[in-house]
Amino acid sequence: MKKRVFLLFLFYFVVTISGNAQDLPFLIDNKVPDSIRLQDYQAVRKKFFELTYKDPQVIDTLLLELYSKDLIIKATEKNDHLEVSKFYITLSDYRENSLPTIDYVIGYTTIHNLDEFYIEALISKALYFIRIESNLEEAYSLTQEAYDKNQRFNNPVIAYTTKNIMALLLEDSGKSKEGIKMYLELEELHHTDVINEIFKFGTDQYIKEALTEIQYSLALTYFKLKKYKKASEYINKVKEYADISGSKEYLSAYLGLKGGILIRKENYTEGLKLTNEYLDVSINRNNNEFSHSYTMQGIAYKGLSQPEKALTSFLTADSLRDIAGSDYFFSDLKVTYDYLHNHYKQTGDVARQIEYLNKMIAYEEEYGKLSQNVGDEIIASYTLPELLSEKENAIKTLEQEKESKNIGLILFVILGLAAVSFAVYQYRRRLKLKQRFINLRDTYSERITTEEKREEATAVKLPVVEDHIEGALSHIKPAQLEKIQEGLDRFEKKALFTSHNVTLKSLAIQIGTNASYLSKYINVEKSENFSTYLNDLRINYVLKELYNNPKLKSYTVAAIAEEVGFSNVKSFSTHFKRVTGLSVSYFIKNLSSERDSFSNEEKDGVINLSDRVNKAG
Repeated sequence: MKKRVFLLFLFYFVVTISGNAQDLPFLIDNKVPDSIRLQDYQAVRKKFFELTYKDPQVIDTLLLELYSKDLIIKATEKNDHLEVSKFYITLSDYRENSLPTIDYVIGYTTIHNLDEFYIEALISKALYFIRIESNLEEAYSLTQEAYDKNQRFNNPVIAYTTKNIMALLLEDSGKSKEGIKMYLELEELHHTDVINEIFKFGTDQYIKEALTEIQYSLALTYFKLKKYKKASEYINKVKEYADISGSKEYLSAYLGLKGGILIRKENYTEGLKLTNEYLDVSINRNNNEFSHSYTMQGIAYKGLSQPEKALTSFLTADSLRDIAGSDYFFSDLKVTYDYLHNHYKQTGDVARQIEYLNKMIAYEEEYGKLSQNVGDEIIASYTLPELLSEKENAIKTLEQEKESKNIGLILFVILGLAAVSFAVYQYRRRLKLKQRFINLRDTYSERITTEEKREEATAVKLPVVEDHIEGALSHIKPAQLEKIQEGLDRFEKKALFTSHNVTLKSLAIQIGTNASYLSKYINVEKSENFSTYLNDLRINYVLKELYNNPKLKSYTVAAIAEEVGFSNVKSFSTHFKRVTGLSVSYFIKNLSSERDSFSNEEKDGVINLSDRVNKAG
């Protein structure tokens, strides 16, 4: 969802409170250099908006902030409230913590009766709730307000943007038919001259990409409604754009969805071919999407009468779904659970059979609640008749075998068996969690050994420039590379990553470089993006502190998350489980007993896990 609103961020705010100019809020602290300050206002304004047209991944955010500050100060001195609003709104789109800036603009435009810019601020806030908070209900409410207020102005850019956002929100809320109606209206606009007015600052390729995003949304929504002919028609259009533009992302999207369409239409061979290709080449996908694709792969193998491969695919889908989180459900998940339940029933593995019976029950309970919350277009969730029938048959069998027993005894036996089954399930679950805890210990041990060897091998470290004269960072000057290397070393050793205000841009400013160079360096040297790098540092820091600081174990999960810089508990818990495979609460609960165990082992010459974590950092 967050990824698919990217285009809305990219094109909308580049087309579109009074006070002392020296005392303006939400501006960078850096002084505007004379090289910018002494330029003509219109010249700086042109450069500012030209800068916003660039790819956000490589944009010089420091320069953007300096341009903004200069323009906002000068516009305020002229009492040009329209310009002030425009610069603030555009600037907020390139800041990670943009909500305070957006709320400021909402208040500013209200005071100065700037209705159209007030609408823009509402849209900006709605996009923030989609991208950062995942609060779809609040986002829809803000977008609807913006759409309604625009009826008086009939601004085509605002109408296009709000309709695009609402279509996306309707689709993700299960109201697929309403979403399709809006998407079709947007697609029709791309065949009129109005689209050139909407994208007056966009290139032809950019306009085509915006249309392709709408067509992909239509394909995905038709797929959810089981209208495979229409879904295929639109995903083929996405493929056409991918071929022309060379976009790997849209090619990946085509392979995944087209494979699913073919499999749903029982063309298993072709569908499996595309699905396997998608799993090999897909980029920027998460466990949710992979889980669904492995389910489709399992359905194809099942249809091709390859039960062993189907079993492997369904088990992988189930595992990825567990990693994705207990709140992630999709309609084909019931196929996964049903297949695994029947498999273990046929093989006589009662414990695994019970495990998937419980998952089927949980699926019904949770997915049933979801369908009530998001609308009536959700595909019907797994119901319980089959499970109840299975239970009823078991009761009848017991009655036939125990005719001499009274009804009370029969009920007692049934309840006893149910209790034992539940206990077995819980016991196996605890064993799995315990094994994950032990695996975490072993993982850190291996990691420490590797890092110690690396430290010995690099006791005399060559300058970073030696490694990248002809490498991926060759376009960055050696002095700049050394500055980044030293800055990151200081950032890690002093645990500056625990601050709440750490962003790629703020860290780049602190080091004395730009965000583009820093991002590229982290991708190459750390082999991960900035967000993952930052969150991994925080989780490793938490692990060390939990062992070394007894007081921290008494904190709530929310307090621990706050302590190490996470903005909310959900984000902290997600990244903790991603790194460790365990929930925060389970890890803390079992920490004391595990430490006692390792203390006994240490007497026999075994390294304590606390020491291992300390060394690992």
